[in-house]
Amino acid sequence: MAESKQGNFLTKISKVNPGSHAASNFLKPDDVIVAIDNQFYTFGEKQLTADLKELKKNKQKTLITILREDVFLDLFIENSLGCKFSTTTSEETIKIKSDYSSRELTNIDELNDYVGMRDVYRNYEIIENSNSLSAGIFPPFWLAYCQKWWVLFLFVAFMAVSMTVNLFISLIGWLLTSIYCYKAQLNLLYSFSMLEGKVFCIKLVSKSMDEAQKTIRKLDPKSKFKYTRLPKHLIEEVEEKKENKKSKDKENIVDETQTVIV
Repeated sequence: MAESKQGNFLTKISKVNPGSHAASNFLKPDDVIVAIDNQFYTFGEKQLTADLKELKKNKQKTLITILREDVFLDLFIENSLGCKFSTTTSEETIKIKSDYSSRELTNIDELNDYVGMRDVYRNYEIIENSNSLSAGIFPPFWLAYCQKWWVLFLFVAFMAVSMTVNLFISLIGWLLTSIYCYKAQLNLLYSFSMLEGKVFCIKLVSKSMDEAQKTIRKLDPKSKFKYTRLPKHLIEEVEEKKENKKSKDKENIVDETQTVIV
């Protein structure tokens, strides 16, 4: 992608402009741009903007890796971010590079695109951002797979009532519902989650739903999922790391204060 000379610093987001591509992908201030397409990226703000603008011209997308609260987060980007940037310090860059080099890299073709939604009680729902053929072939199975039980109940009740009235009308209703579910399945899932009090909060790519949940759990140790295979000790481990980091930061502040006084 970039052919310019590499620098010694990483690009950090200092401000996310409303309505920007970064805002639509839920990027935040202090997010650090670590890598693009699995390559450590120290080419600077201008080259980053130029590289990402090329994506829109060529109608392409790229994998971007950011660091947020000591957690690496991957997502697909299709345009320049539209942010104000700063840079990391040399010490931060060295540490991030060390942590990133020990990270297992994944083939981009193996990654799935996910959207995360949550309510005020930190109940999360992770939706895969792709169309499922089962939504058009057999909507009840699709609704059950997506765990939309109340919608499934309403659908089955409607079909049962329509069959008692007229079988032909019931078949037409099934056909129209199948077509609509396939065409609008993502919007339906988003709408169902909104009715449950959830809002969009994160976008990410991962090898599986389990990996996506694991990343979100690291970012939010108190996150809850309806169905998860994450071990409980992961919550305690992440909370302990965050507490240790807070304690270390407080100690550094005290040391700096004492140095100034002396």
